[in-house]
Amino acid sequence: MSDYSAVGGVESYEWNRRDSARYDAAQEAIEEAIACYTRLHNRAVTSGNTAEAERLRSEQYACVTEQKLLRPGDAVAVDRVLGEYPALISWLRDRIG
Repeated sequence: MSDYSAVGGVESYEWNRRDSARYDAAQEAIEEAIACYTRLHNRAVTSGNTAEAERLRSEQYACVTEQKLLRPGDAVAVDRVLGEYPALISWLRDRIG
């Protein structure tokens, strides 16, 4: 039998419903921003605007990275996402039209 643990190194965190809902909402906000960036990126590619497409892809990757790094126990990061992303999503949706 091995001493290896599948959960070794995983931080422990005491879940509650409020934290769970806030974390899920933050993940959904990031996903919405990623989807908006995808639409804008595809539009830029279709129109031949390579520089804009590259800029949008870079911003989208920043969101993907943030989503991957977001942890349920990091209340500061979750609060920041919930505070900043609604305005970003609104701005992106306005650009989509």
